[in-house]
Amino acid sequence: MMEQKLFTNRVMQVAILCRDIKKTTEAWAKFLGVPVPPIVTTAPYEKTQAVYRGEPCHARIYQSFFNFENIQYELISPMDDTPSVWLEYLEKNGEGLHHIAFGVKNMKETLEKLDAEGMPTVAKGEYTGGRYAYIDSVDQLTMMLELLEND
Repeated sequence: MMEQKLFTNRVMQVAILCRDIKKTTEAWAKFLGVPVPPIVTTAPYEKTQAVYRGEPCHARIYQSFFNFENIQYELISPMDDTPSVWLEYLEKNGEGLHHIAFGVKNMKETLEKLDAEGMPTVAKGEYTGGRYAYIDSVDQLTMMLELLEND
């Protein structure tokens, strides 16, 4: 039997990076035939305590969310040129798929296990009610992973 790396089978989100959040959000809403969701911004560093490549990260993003019965579709656009996991990926790979997010209940143990597998944590932080971590799994899985742990 193969060893499970994430300790979960719960896919929570698919996220797409884009340069123009308003245009892309409107296009997806039209395509899906749903109302245009609000565009929100992430909280500042003082709230998120975000870290990117081992350093405090003050980058913020615009986000919009489409919630489906079984998964959330997230659109992300960096607010400026502050170094971040989002800007780095956008500059290197262009617009498109950024990550798939999995819900986990044991973030620390999962991050340690993935790091031992050659998939290091490149960014992490907190949000109201939980925490997130981005995993550099591009070489192995062709995309980033995001882990979400809710309180």
